[in-house]
Amino acid sequence: MLGLSALSPDPSAYRYGQNHDARNEIETMEKNVFVQSFSEKYIDQFVNVVDEYRKFCGFNVSPEATKEFFINLHKENKAATFIAISEEDEVMGFINLYPLYSTISLRKIWILNDIGVSSKFRRLGVAQALIKKSIEFAKKSGAIRIELKTAKTNSNAQKLYSEIGFQTDQDNIYYRVPIE
Repeated sequence: MLGLSALSPDPSAYRYGQNHDARNEIETMEKNVFVQSFSEKYIDQFVNVVDEYRKFCGFNVSPEATKEFFINLHKENKAATFIAISEEDEVMGFINLYPLYSTISLRKIWILNDIGVSSKFRRLGVAQALIKKSIEFAKKSGAIRIELKTAKTNSNAQKLYSEIGFQTDQDNIYYRVPIE
């Protein structure tokens, strides 16, 4: 996993998809990108981008299951999801964060679990805009860091993460056990 320390840890009562600007405009190389919290207004376009990402990662596509999963996830306030919207009101990409908590620091950690950009909008700075919004969000939520993992072979993502300020964790080895 990779980690980035948050520099400004307040306010602690910050909720996942609330208490921040509804739309945050960020200039990219070729277009304006508007980054905002997940909204059911965009659910069908969002599902298309998520399923394109899932297919890229080697998983089966299931629009109905994807839609149900994200609607329930956000009704239960269990994640922070941001979407990038083009000037033409199209979903360009998304980023999904899940909270964890550190007993040692007694503070929150965010796991950057997914970031997907539609093939139509790649190489336009969309991923960078989404990550910057996530860092801003994590700082406001009082988190101590954002952690993520990426494939050892995904050199493009590794380069982007390093350019933004993420550092490889040299202190820990991460394990996992498959449950199914």
